[in-house]
Order: sequence, then C-alpha cells, then structure tokens
Amino acid sequence: MQNKKSLLKRLLFLYIALFLVIATGVVHSILGDFGRGAADGMEMGTRIAEKLQQGNPRLIYLLGDVRILHSNGESVPIQNGAIEIEPFVTRMNLIVDEPAEGISPLGIAFRSVGGSPWIYAFALLIPLFLLAIIVLMVMIIHSLRRSIREERTLDRRNVWYLRLIGLLTILTELINGLLSRAMNLRAAELLADSGLTVDTSLDLSYTTIIMGLLILFSAEVFAIGQNLSEEQKLTI
Repeated sequence: MQNKKSLLKRLLFLYIALFLVIATGVVHSILGDFGRGAADGMEMGTRIAEKLQQGNPRLIYLLGDVRILHSNGESVPIQNGAIEIEPFVTRMNLIVDEPAEGISPLGIAFRSVGGSPWIYAFALLIPLFLLAIIVLMVMIIHSLRRSIREERTLDRRNVWYLRLIGLLTILTELINGLLSRAMNLRAAELLADSGLTVDTSLDLSYTTIIMGLLILFSAEVFAIGQNLSEEQKLTI
C-alpha cells in the first residue's frame, strides 16, 4: 500500500508539472499573440464601424503571422554610432481593406480573420481546445489527490481524460498550422507584385505533436497497467 501511495504521489507531481507547462503556454499565448490580436481587432472594428456609418461598407480583415522568405526590395540600414544595422522582415501582420459588395455587416464581422468565415470559426476552436485541456488536467489532478487521500486505485476515467488531452493537443497544432497556411496563401496572392515572397508551406510545431503522441502513449500504458491490476485481483 505504501508503494502504491508513493507511486500516486509521483504521478500527481508529474501531472501538476505538465499542467503548469500547458497553463504557462496558454497564458503566454493570451498575453502575447492574443493581446496583439485583440489590439489589431479593436483597430479593425473601429475602421469597419466608421465605414458603415459613412455608408461605404468595407471588408477589413487580418492576415496574421505572414511568413516572408525574402524581399526583392532593399532595406534601409540603421546607423547607431559606429554600428550599422540592416533590418529585414521575416514575419508580419497584414490588415486588408477590400470592397464589401453584397456582404452584410454580420458577414463582414465574421470575415475579420483571414477574410473567410471558415477561418474565423476554426480560429475560435483553438482557445476552446486549450481551455478544455486545462479543465481536463484539473480533473485528473483532483482525481489523483482524492485517490491518495482515500488510498484507492485511480479512476479509469483518467485514461479517457488523457486520451482527450493528447488528441486535443495534436488537433490544436494541426488547426493552427492549416489556418496559418490558408492566411499565408491569401497573403501571397495580395503581395504577388510587392517584391515580397511569402512562405506558403505548412508550418507545424512537431514538438507539440510529439508531446500529444507521448500523452496518448502514457494513457495507453496507464490503461494496460489498470487492466493488469484488475486481472491480478481476479486471480487472487
């Protein structure tokens, strides 16, 4: 019993560490990318409202994190005393202003990201998935604490919670990569004659995908361990 309690405590420590890593990443995303996106969204909302009041509705939308391979134009060097700095752009955000012929004000609002309601809808899934991951982690930690306190085996629902976390982690990265590629493809069309070459390849964080696979793997190991424990009890 003491060995089992020690094992549960180690599992609790590992889950708390994983939860802190995920929560820190979410907070960093909210305070960083989301904060900048919110500022751009406020600016676009103000411009859209002004155009509607003027009777000249315009489709204004954001193309975020556009990846630039290289520029055919020459950059202007910055002189700082004896130091010369030559800046170059690798990523940029674009705010696009197009005619909104035949599009309702509500349709304009739902095209404010990527110029497409589908991109807007899928972009909303990412924070929802991240929130679901945090809730599932809290539920697992609560279950582990209860198991340690009551000195009983782990709840089988934790296996399904882990599987969901792994799947949501992978789905979040895949959706983020596909959305980024869709916006980069649109940016490439708009910047075709600007001298800027946009990277339209699919950009995925394989570290995040590997982490999701490791979580799925740990869930299956956990399930096998529970099955073996139950079979041992039946034989006894």
